[in-house]
Amino acid sequence: MQAFGQAVPSECQSAVRTFLNTPDEHGLVALDKSACWNVLGSSNINLNRLNNLVAMGHRWAAQYSAGHLKELDGGNLEDALRALGKFSDHDMEDLLMFASKGLLSKHELADAVTMLPLILSDDPRAQLSSLEARRQKILRVTRTDLQEQRAQALNALGESLSEIRSNQ
Repeated sequence: MQAFGQAVPSECQSAVRTFLNTPDEHGLVALDKSACWNVLGSSNINLNRLNNLVAMGHRWAAQYSAGHLKELDGGNLEDALRALGKFSDHDMEDLLMFASKGLLSKHELADAVTMLPLILSDDPRAQLSSLEARRQKILRVTRTDLQEQRAQALNALGESLSEIRSNQ
């Protein structure tokens, strides 16, 4: 029994809480089925939790984030793209697959693979090292159905690497 004045958690609030505690396929389906993006996306706390899960390599969190990038802007969009960049350090193939499935546009894929953690902003050598490591991960993806996305990501990385080198 609930105390007077307490709000009953909505289906979405419950689905968001469950997914952010344990991001899995079942939770992803529950979020999508209930159209819960507004509950998750309207809270910086929830967005930060989602971005942390993505950056740590949680596939289902990354897939959900990728599918909702178009609903973000400004700093929230940049944070999500940085998190997807960190996700690519864990699973480049899945990031390319998200683009192949249309969850990421060409521009979003390019941003995700080239955006680095803010802590590296004043360290060009660390930037080069991180981007070269991502380049190597892309080169290891050999699935023929991802060749277009692979080429796009390599092109974006090549441009970023050239820019960093020319500024040194």
